[in-house]
Amino acid sequence: MVFQIKFDSMDKIFQKILDNNFSDVAGLRVDASIPVPESVINELVEVALQGNKDIEYCQVSLHAQNRIAIKLKIPLWPWPLDLKLRLDTSVDFASFSSPKIRAWLENNRWLGSLGSFFNALPEGVRLYGRQVVIDIGSFLRTPEQKRILDLIKSIGIKTEEGKAIFDVEVRVDE
Repeated sequence: MVFQIKFDSMDKIFQKILDNNFSDVAGLRVDASIPVPESVINELVEVALQGNKDIEYCQVSLHAQNRIAIKLKIPLWPWPLDLKLRLDTSVDFASFSSPKIRAWLENNRWLGSLGSFFNALPEGVRLYGRQVVIDIGSFLRTPEQKRILDLIKSIGIKTEEGKAIFDVEVRVDE
């Protein structure tokens, strides 16, 4: 019971900070390196694809030098697609509307036009030729999530075998 009361109090404090648009922590600066294992990335992909009838499954493998492999199965094609991509080394925060993660197809480049034609990708993921663009803002569901994203000033991306490492700068301007 004591823990529940403490967690309820903490929730109220965090909600107050959110409600005040983080002005209570003006001047905050956080530089963090966040390692994310491949299994967590795949869980996030699974959640993002729930209810998508255009993709049967998607399995991501992370490799060194910002290379990723994706095994993708769509109902329109009888065999799984094996895609090789190279991630940009940072999230594009200068992009229109919300930050974007960009990757480049290193094989099956014909999929760029084919995928765009069939509109098989989930909302927030687009193909432009051989470029795959993921709109981070399209995956945020609550106003609180969007306000927290606004605090992030930069995200560097690097991969190692089996994990992604995000170097994140968070700042609350005074």
